[in-house]
Amino acid sequence: MAEEIEYGQGIPTVVEPNMPMIDAIVESVRYRGQLLARETKLSSGVLATVSIGFAIGFVLAVVMMLGPFAFMGGL
Repeated sequence: MAEEIEYGQGIPTVVEPNMPMIDAIVESVRYRGQLLARETKLSSGVLATVSIGFAIGFVLAVVMMLGPFAFMGGL
């Protein structure tokens, strides 16, 4: 029959934790956190400069459209 557990007898033993598994989980969480931080920084930078980039692009497009007419003497 199975070994019976006797309570109140002696000092309980401590089971060693599975540290490699815990370390792997911690490393996975740390890596995902770093990826999220990088993506957040990148999207913040893009959103901060989108209006300036649009304005510069619009001006360049207008100059490229009207530039040939100015050189030909049409304007």
